[in-house]
Amino acid sequence: MENRVDSSYNSLQVRLEKRFSSGLSALASYTWGKTLTNGADHLSTSPGGPGIDIGVFSVPQDPNNLRAERGPAEFDITDRLAVSYVYELPWGRGRRWGQSWSQPVNLFLGNWQVSGIHVVQGGLPLTAILGGNTVLNLGSDRVARPNLVGDPQLPRSQRTVERWFNIDAFTVLSPAPQAFGNAGVGIMRGPGLADFDFSIAKKINVDESRYFQFRTELFNAFNHPNFGPPDIRREATTFGRILTASNGRIIQFALKLYF
Repeated sequence: MENRVDSSYNSLQVRLEKRFSSGLSALASYTWGKTLTNGADHLSTSPGGPGIDIGVFSVPQDPNNLRAERGPAEFDITDRLAVSYVYELPWGRGRRWGQSWSQPVNLFLGNWQVSGIHVVQGGLPLTAILGGNTVLNLGSDRVARPNLVGDPQLPRSQRTVERWFNIDAFTVLSPAPQAFGNAGVGIMRGPGLADFDFSIAKKINVDESRYFQFRTELFNAFNHPNFGPPDIRREATTFGRILTASNGRIIQFALKLYF
């Protein structure tokens, strides 16, 4: 649509892999990075667009001052650790222990597999906004930023779902003719993510080419609260409050026939 903004991405990436042997395969990846851009948002002029809006739209608050739009991209994540693994438990027929087990014992205790995917990452950037008629009646799709009068970040010990950042650090535009606030893009961070998914599977042989697999899968196994971004609208009564969260623990069972 337009070709007048740029972006940069720098990162340190570390990867540790254990290839499948002795029944174990594992992969751990860590990324420490930063993405800066003059067009932080996706190509959408509506909060209802795809992705996660941070209050910065593809239309800048001041088209004559694109430097004021520079900041972390909406998908910028400073730290991200991801670990995945598959482990075939070493007991049962054909495994390290249990070679001499009888068929009934092996049926219950043999051929178990444990796997998991665990992700821990920092929060996404946040930008306080003023929308709609708050900014000189510029229209419902025109969004500007408020003025910054203090430090918007709260110490980690003071962050709650009722007050995630320092709401007193922002003020409505004043004097009245002013249309564009001086608060920067992505100067705060939303809640991080910690997700631990596990799977426990049991293989039950029918014959050489067919077998059943019974699986128990746990998503967000530790029921860790993963909160959504706080309200970033300066004129809203819920400014700074977190109103949403991802799903809690989910457990599901499955029975499959492979043939």
